Amino acid sequence: MTACLAATALMVAISGTLASAQPRPRIAVSVEARTEGRPEPDAATAQLLAEVRRSLAALNDVEIVARDGSRRTIWIIAGAAPAGAAASMIVTERYDRETLMVLGIEDDEMAFKMMALQIVMDHQIFTGPGTADIAKRIVTSLDTGVFAKLRALPPRP
Repeated sequence: MTACLAATALMVAISGTLASAQPRPRIAVSVEARTEGRPEPDAATAQLLAEVRRSLAALNDVEIVARDGSRRTIWIIAGAAPAGAAASMIVTERYDRETLMVLGIEDDEMAFKMMALQIVMDHQIFTGPGTADIAKRIVTSLDTGVFAKLRALPPRP
């Protein structure tokens, strides 16, 4: 009897180890930036965008993807501050069909309308002496805020 219990305990321990050994899917995000009041980013905004993308790509579980293939988008609007630079960051997420089904929205027409919406997950404003400082603060905020919450969710099958 004790041999059977020991074998069962060993199998449970091994299966738990194997389940936890499966890698989590990477957090796919797109990153967009523009300069306040302009249709195209200026040089400082382009530098900020490049620094944010480079720092996000350095995170092991984050993947930068094209906007049309992303469920989550990081929007950055850069501007000038009296003593340097400023940026407003908004993180949005689109509903997926599975989430809408859980919420009880089974009508396809309504579901497609809702999947076109962007839900704001986070909004913050950053100021600093330059784009490097702001980029570092944006990525740190994402890593310890929105991404930490996503990492804490159980993985989807």
